[in-house]
Amino acid sequence: MSRRLESPNPLAGAVLAVLKAARELDFEVTRTKLPKLLYLADLEAVESGRTPFTGAAWRWDEHGPYDHALTRTEDWVVESELVERCDDRDAGYGSHPLTLTVDIEDPLDAADMECVRDVVRSHGGRSAADLKRLSHETPPAVEAQAGGERGVLLDLNRARRHRQVEMLLELFQSRRGARPPQRDDPGVGDVLEVEFRETRDGLRRANANTLDDQ
Repeated sequence: MSRRLESPNPLAGAVLAVLKAARELDFEVTRTKLPKLLYLADLEAVESGRTPFTGAAWRWDEHGPYDHALTRTEDWVVESELVERCDDRDAGYGSHPLTLTVDIEDPLDAADMECVRDVVRSHGGRSAADLKRLSHETPPAVEAQAGGERGVLLDLNRARRHRQVEMLLELFQSRRGARPPQRDDPGVGDVLEVEFRETRDGLRRANANTLDDQ
C-alpha cells in the first residue's frame, strides 16, 4: 500500500518525486545528481510554458545550479525514514546514493510528476559529470557564467526565451524548405542593362565635372 505524504515544503515533495521516478526506472540518484535532475525538471516546466514547481531558488554555485535549502530538505527526508542515504565515509560527499525506502503516492500533481519522470527517464542514467556538463550548458547557467559571479539567481525564463527562438527558427526553416525554388525573373537582365545604359552618360558627365572642380 502506498503511503500518502505530508511534506513540509514543495522542495521535499520534488526530491521524493525524483527518487520515486528513479526507483521506478531503476536509476541510481546520488547527492550530486539530485540537484541537477531537479534543476532540469524546473527548466523543462518553464520551456513548456509552465512555472517552476520544485520550490528551489536556483543560484549559480561552485558546482552549478544549486539551492542550499536542498541540504536541509535531504536531511528531513532521511530523518523521516523515507529515504536511505549511504553515508560511507570512504566515499566522496556527492557520491552518496539516495534511495526511497517506502512505497509512496505521487507527491506532486500529475503534470509535475510527468515532467519529473520525463527528466529522470532522459537523464537519470547519466553520470554526475555528464549532468554537471549538461546543466552548465543551459541558457540560465551560460548567462551566469558570463557574468562571472557566484551566488547569483538564475533566470529560468531565459530558457523559455531560448526555446521560443529555437522554435521560430525551426518554423522558418521548415517553411523555407517547403517553398518552391526561386528562379530568375525572365528578362530582368535586359531591363537592368537598359537602365545602366540610360544612366551611364549622366554618370560620366558628373564624374568629369567633379574632376574639373578639383
